[in-house]
Amino acid sequence: MVRLSGRLAVYVASLFVLIGVYAVAYQWGMATYEGESRTWYGAFEIVVQSMTTTGYGQDAPWESLEMTALMVLIQITGIAYIFVAFPLFVVPWLERLVEPTPPERIDDVADHVVIVGYTDLCASIVEELESRETPYVVVEADRDRAQDLHEDGLSVLHGDAANEETVDAAQVDGALAVVVDASEREFVGAILTIDDRAPEVTILAMLEDPERARYVRYAGADEVLSPRHRLGKALGDKVRDVLTLAVEDAVSLEDHIRIAEYPIDADSDFAGEALSATRRLERAGVTVLGAWVRGDFLTTLPDDVHADENTALLVAGTDTQLESLEAAVGSSGRTYDPTPGRVLVVASGTVGATAVGGLERADVETCLVASDDGDFVDLEIDVVGDPTAEETFREASVDGVDTVLIALEDDEDAILATLVASALAPEVELLAAAQTSDAVGKLRTAGADYVLALPSVAGRMVALSVFEDEVMTLGERLQLVCVDTPALVGSRLEPATLRERTGCAVVALERDGAFETDVDGVCLERGDRLLLAGTERALNHVRERYGGT
Repeated sequence: MVRLSGRLAVYVASLFVLIGVYAVAYQWGMATYEGESRTWYGAFEIVVQSMTTTGYGQDAPWESLEMTALMVLIQITGIAYIFVAFPLFVVPWLERLVEPTPPERIDDVADHVVIVGYTDLCASIVEELESRETPYVVVEADRDRAQDLHEDGLSVLHGDAANEETVDAAQVDGALAVVVDASEREFVGAILTIDDRAPEVTILAMLEDPERARYVRYAGADEVLSPRHRLGKALGDKVRDVLTLAVEDAVSLEDHIRIAEYPIDADSDFAGEALSATRRLERAGVTVLGAWVRGDFLTTLPDDVHADENTALLVAGTDTQLESLEAAVGSSGRTYDPTPGRVLVVASGTVGATAVGGLERADVETCLVASDDGDFVDLEIDVVGDPTAEETFREASVDGVDTVLIALEDDEDAILATLVASALAPEVELLAAAQTSDAVGKLRTAGADYVLALPSVAGRMVALSVFEDEVMTLGERLQLVCVDTPALVGSRLEPATLRERTGCAVVALERDGAFETDVDGVCLERGDRLLLAGTERALNHVRERYGGT
């Protein structure tokens, strides 16, 4: 887009050239056709009067056809230039009066996050920061792009982050961190400048190509984030079990209590709310054991993390209780299976290669489907074929697997592959990666049980680095186990208080061989046992504190 200043320069230059040409033509025409000589400045005056429609001067009317035609041309040209000026200059000037341009300096801001190089991935970063009420500044060098972001309500600073003046104007020296989308080569200069002006500030560089990581580290980046690798790892982790049933009579437990996963729909009651708000579901008697949030499994439900369509809740309760959740979360739950079984991975690119590599290192049986081996030089492809074709899925025996993981670089292909897998094996759990946030809803509609988007992963990675949040690693799996708590006999059970003190969730009360889930306020009797979900460390805390064995 041609800038306003450039248009103005062309407009003014062409206007003066045209006035000069007309003045010469008028001076010559008056002498030739009217028999009257005119000075150059007299001719200039007549042309200006005519073009501005302020009058035709003392020479009107003209006797010759040639001079009359010249004057008509001058008049039409003048009117045209006036009309052109309105859309090109007057209207944009008025718009800027109504919609102020982004500032070139940010004052009175500290403990903020500076974002350099706004891309689709950065939208999720802004959402994470706004959910935590953390101020931020987007530094954008392109004026028109900065204006668009400013009009969208973002806190934007117009300037080039490679310039010291811009870095100082963004108050980088008082920032929590700087996030640089270093996918483009020119942003290496921004890292160099920021590191020079504010050496104490943490610089996070996001890269699509990990091969370039060393360059941004050399430039001064403290941490390099690769959202595509993280997306692949997160999908692989989602396949692996996070909950172990350590109950002596697991068959009896399954007769009373079911564990299920419920993805949060974009239109549900909880979309956009703090994750802690999902505790309201426990009024129905269920227990929220944890949540998958943008690739991480959280056993706590914090106030500063918000649920979205990349969130899935792990919930325990009776069949009746779980059915009552569907309207609130906007989706039907899938019974949780603690054993991964055989996984069919339909993959391409970095995301797919990372997911397959992680599953194989975890000794999960996988079947890899790919169109070629360009992305999988170190991995064995089991089926080579079109990842959107039915015959490819049939060759891979899709109806004999427990989980299908679709990690394709193209969202349209991912949607088609999801449709095919869902049609051929409707009972199989289906996980999918989305390259854009817009594709999440389409993949869910196509049949995916769980979808994780690249922008959400990027936002989550930045949040973890900036705020140093703790997440549960897969080495700290939850255990579902019955625990004796003789120190609590005779007291009324308060599940929320117990969870706050120990980190263990009360799923049910075992009494006389039966399990009760609605236990808030129940007085514990001798012989009662609590069915708890927690990490080994949290469960040991319960045993030590309440005298269990």
